[in-house]
Amino acid sequence: MTLEDILKDIELRGKQELQDLTQYYGKRISEIEAKQKLASDALRDRISRSTEEEKRSIEKTILSSAEMESLKIHRTKESSLIQEAVERAERYLKNQRKSKDYPVLLEQMIRVSRNTLGKNCTIYLGKDDISLLKDKDAKVIAREVDPYGGIKSVSEDGSKELDLTFSTILKEIREKLISKFSDHLGE
Repeated sequence: MTLEDILKDIELRGKQELQDLTQYYGKRISEIEAKQKLASDALRDRISRSTEEEKRSIEKTILSSAEMESLKIHRTKESSLIQEAVERAERYLKNQRKSKDYPVLLEQMIRVSRNTLGKNCTIYLGKDDISLLKDKDAKVIAREVDPYGGIKSVSEDGSKELDLTFSTILKEIREKLISKFSDHLGE
């Protein structure tokens, strides 16, 4: 074998080894690229799902906040309407003393007191109010009982009392008014 043949043989083996190495590393690179593509796709899917979940969560939070704000505005408006109605009722009752029907109302209150506590019950009413009564007797006593008017009554034996002052009436019906208005507005 000549030197030329040896060189050709080395060259041929070198080419063959280079071709084998190129083929081997080409396969390895293809496998790595395939794994990288799978990992990349999986990551992209995970990011996409995570983004969608976060988007839905944010949408729910925004909707929930908007619903809460809407409910708060609704409740504030309801409260405002109720308060306005209660204030009107208060003004009406507080101005009854100036009404032309006030003497009739006092007579009715006295009648209710006597029917409830007995004919001999003691009736207390304001000094200015006593002059408005048609029928006065010893059991009707002038004493300031309320700045807005009304009467207080005590049974003959003192065991029962009936408070028909406008302040007490207003206090008792305030809760009922608020409850009724709330029920009506809640429909």
